[in-house]
Parts: sequence; structure tokens; C-alpha cells
Amino acid sequence: MRKIVLFFIIIGLTVTLTSCQNEPIQYTDDQPFVLEMKADTLKILQITDLHLTYGYDFRDQKTLKLITALSEADDYDLIVISGDLTMSPSAPRLFKQIIAHMEKLKTPWTFIFGNHENDYHTYEDFLSIIPETEYLYFKVGPMIDQGGVGNFHFTFTKDGLPFYRLYLLDSKAEAPELEDADFEYDYLSEGQVDWYRGHVENDLVDSVVFMHIPLIQYNLYDNIVGTFGEDRVYSQGMDTGFFDAMVEFGKSKALFVGHDHLNDFYFMLDGIMLAYGRATGYNGYGTLEKGGRHIEILENGTLNTYLVSESEVLS
Repeated sequence: MRKIVLFFIIIGLTVTLTSCQNEPIQYTDDQPFVLEMKADTLKILQITDLHLTYGYDFRDQKTLKLITALSEADDYDLIVISGDLTMSPSAPRLFKQIIAHMEKLKTPWTFIFGNHENDYHTYEDFLSIIPETEYLYFKVGPMIDQGGVGNFHFTFTKDGLPFYRLYLLDSKAEAPELEDADFEYDYLSEGQVDWYRGHVENDLVDSVVFMHIPLIQYNLYDNIVGTFGEDRVYSQGMDTGFFDAMVEFGKSKALFVGHDHLNDFYFMLDGIMLAYGRATGYNGYGTLEKGGRHIEILENGTLNTYLVSESEVLS
């Protein structure tokens, strides 16, 4: 592995950027992670858009403190970071920092990449430095045509039997060169939609889905619950049929995304909840109070969700 070290001077600070030429991405098996629930109710905490920038500055340290407080506010079965963990020339170092921090919480956790991790680096730069962990559940997933990195799934069990499912997909990054796109962002490939269909059609229990960039269907918002603070929905560039597959099989009851820091609303479309998380990172843009989203599935299958803000968990 050959390293190229560059130096950036940013607001009087010297930042080291290390770019690594690593081996090609090693794709993995397509088996789900299986986690036994802690109690009768499945509890998931979504945090999103951490935008770690320096790591040792006041804002990043406050982000890490908030993550700890949010995780300790309930006994979660899983914490999901739904993209944009970092946005920095020092992203690999910050990636290692957030992994170490999450491991200290001693709660199962996972993540998907957002559109800013590879502003200065490649996926390989991140994947090559993931250490041995006890609580991180992440897979590169199978090779999917134009599928990005990190398409994988979970089965949550209760008393050893399947109770609920969770799908995570890589919505990738900007793609301004796409001539047919409605917006500037990349989108789920048809291969990713086929991957999802191949699993959900055989599911015996319901599920929720996470990705970073919202589907185009988020532009059909109506009767929203929560805040719409952006000038518009900054959605994926094209519709390749993922939402239609959700409707067709009727198994996935909700989709949770990040990306738009000033939006934290949800609404129902064709019986499916389309929801944003609450931006968590203090180095990200936006004036909404930082926080996370609590998601729970009751024993009878009912899905409830609400936001948890900084003022509720930090004194």
C-alpha cells in the first residue's frame, strides 16, 4: 500500500490528508446479521449527518457527547448512523475516532455511507482501517451493479424466532454528470432494487429501511409531521423502482433517511412512512436543535417514532 501525504492549512490549523491506494473492495456474503431483541419491544436509535470535521474541536466533541447521551436515553437494540459520518480531509482518522467512540457505548450499532465520506477519500480508504470490533455490525455486502458499498440486512429475533427485518442501502453521492437525472444526486441502481426485491419477497415478517439520500417520492410530501426547513427535498436523481417494490410487497413499513439537515418530518404515502432523522452533528449546517430519532416496534408490530433533541438528554 503506497501512501500519499498532503497538507492542508485550514483556518490556521494544519490538517493531514492521507490517501491510500488499497486493494480492491472485497465483497462479502449476503447473509443477514441476526440479533436477539433485549425485550418485547424492538428499539432503534437513528443518528445522522455527524459531519465530523476535526475531531478535537468543540463542535465535534459536543457531537460525541450528544451521541452518548442519546444512546443512554433508552436501552436500544441497535443504533443506526445513516450517513455522512465525516466531511473532512482527515476523514479516515475521524472514522476511526467514531468507531472507537461507538464501541465504548457497548450497544450494537451500524452505519451506511453518505455523500460526503468520499469528498477526499475512497471507500477503500475507510474499509481498510475498520478494526476488530465487538459491537459494530457492518458488511460491504454482495457485488451489485452500480450498487456502491454497504448493502446488507438484519433479522431481529424474539425468543429465537424472526420478529422484524432491517435493510440498509448505499445511496451513494453526487452525480452531476448524469444527463437524465432530475436532481444532482446519485440514486439506487436497478441492481440494488433487484437485491431488495429478492429478499423482501421471501420475508415472513415486516421491516424498515435506511439509506442516506431520500427517494424522489419524498417530493410527494403531504400532511407532514415535523419540520420542513429546506427550500426543497434534495432527493436522489432518478426513480428506479425502489418505492414501487416497497408498495408491491407491503413488508417494509417505513424508510428513514438523513441528508437534509433542516428537515426532520415524516408523512405517509401508500401506507408507507417516509421519514427523516434529526441531524446530529454540530459541524453540519442548519439551525435545528441537534438530536436523533427513536424508532420502536411494539410486540403487535405497531411502529412508533419520535424525535429526541439535545435539550432532552443534555443538561
